[in-house]
Amino acid sequence: MEIAYEDANNENLTPGEDFARAVAARTDEDEVVVPFQAYLPASFPLLKTRPRYMVRHLLKVGRVRDGNGAYLEEFTHTDRGPSGTAYQATPESTFGSELRTARFTDVEMTLNVPVDFVRKPGLLASFIDYRMFVRMWTRENEILLYGSKDGHVEGLMNMKGLRRQTGSGDIHRELSLAACEVEETGGSCDGVVVHPELYWLAAESGFLDRFRNAGVTVSRTRMMPRGKALLADFRAGATLLNPGVSTLTLSRDPKAPDRRVITARTRLGLAVHVPQHFLLYSHEG
Repeated sequence: MEIAYEDANNENLTPGEDFARAVAARTDEDEVVVPFQAYLPASFPLLKTRPRYMVRHLLKVGRVRDGNGAYLEEFTHTDRGPSGTAYQATPESTFGSELRTARFTDVEMTLNVPVDFVRKPGLLASFIDYRMFVRMWTRENEILLYGSKDGHVEGLMNMKGLRRQTGSGDIHRELSLAACEVEETGGSCDGVVVHPELYWLAAESGFLDRFRNAGVTVSRTRMMPRGKALLADFRAGATLLNPGVSTLTLSRDPKAPDRRVITARTRLGLAVHVPQHFLLYSHEG
């Protein structure tokens, strides 16, 4: 089915529509590159009516210019016991600090499509907006959790300073205790990343609503292993850096003249200000 394409005079074009318009205006077979300042994964249209939190949604976002990724990291020199009832008896009273520089990586998604498909602007625009961007979410989650292949983003689950906790009792009680442990370093547990299986079991039991009522935003992704949960003061602990560099590209498939390659790229950096605000919980048994 051909979807009606927005008029070119519409100033509210989606990235997919803007790209489809650029492709339709070309009569040659050269590469088409359309730059955007928008953060492409955030352009997924269904976010407006079907909110689902990715790892990115737990973090605060900072716009940066010229790739300037400078930030201050606070770290702990030694493991300490539970907080006392005076400031000097808290872990944060002994935090050190260093000026760091975050590096940037590209979240990239490449798909191979028939050449006749890219000649249908409505279909092309819809496919990019509804299918490519949601796939970029998965790649983005992977990078934020485990790091990028180029090593520029370390990943929240691989970073130095990540705290760990295990439990074997009732999973919901164990998660509550893990949230409490997050706050031992002076933060407020405001988010958790879980596998969809744990998310829906928590929804069935009513625990999900109780967690939300306590101010905890729950993100679900298949990139999180079953039986594990990443809890943190996400907004105080880290910032996703957005330099406003994104592109959509159409190029030839060198192996198949009747195919084209669509590539979506968006750049990000990750500044972790307080790594000890992050805790990885693992359930045993």
